[in-house]
Amino acid sequence: MQFQFPLQKALQTNQNGISVINAQNTRRNSFLDEVIDKMGEASAIAQQLKQIITTASRFYGSDQRVYLKSDGKNCQGLLKVGRKNLFYRDYNGQIKELQPLCVLDFYVHESVQRMGVGKELFEEMLKNEQIKPEKLAYDRPSQKLIGFLNKHYHLNQYIPQNNNFVIFNQFFSQNNQPQIVEGRIQKYGRNSQIDQLDIMMQQISQNKMNQQQQQTQQKQIYQMNPPWAIDKSTNVYNNNINLQQRTHVYKIN
Repeated sequence: MQFQFPLQKALQTNQNGISVINAQNTRRNSFLDEVIDKMGEASAIAQQLKQIITTASRFYGSDQRVYLKSDGKNCQGLLKVGRKNLFYRDYNGQIKELQPLCVLDFYVHESVQRMGVGKELFEEMLKNEQIKPEKLAYDRPSQKLIGFLNKHYHLNQYIPQNNNFVIFNQFFSQNNQPQIVEGRIQKYGRNSQIDQLDIMMQQISQNKMNQQQQQTQQKQIYQMNPPWAIDKSTNVYNNNINLQQRTHVYKIN
């Protein structure tokens, strides 16, 4: 995607033309905002998403990182990562709560696809984050991304989740690997159990939200009426106690 200005005005790139934008410590500017917004919009269109998931305003209010591949006035690719709190259901029906690093958006401009740009951008992210591709979670990966991961990293086995995140079997230890092939469970006839697990996951999420609300309410009540608050009915501060009446004077003969 071509812009009206050299991207060096907005980005600090390495020798490969890749920039790492950290939402927490990168100084914001209008040039960078334009790059993130337009690349995020192009990514949403390419993936046929209902809404744009990468915008400058949302990005700077997070702890995420964006990787950009640029060449002169052209931005060739975008890759966004960040941690998410996820519920994962394994093959045995057990629910685990995870907080993995996730690939949240990945887009290579149509003019430079199948030219190694995506692989270069992805490898730079792995190096900078010090992580292996199988240890990542992937948010609503497109068929192109699934094919990319299978081709370059031999990742293709996973259990579909209701939250649409993909976590490959290799994320877990070998002893805990579910027996699945190409993202499909080998055993069948578990629809009723899966429905029950879906309800359990919703209940867990709802219970967690209720606990947070209760804690917030208790904190507000505690601040309004601390344990050391004075009972107004006793009117302690307005009682003018005559200390002389409470003093016993002893006369020494």
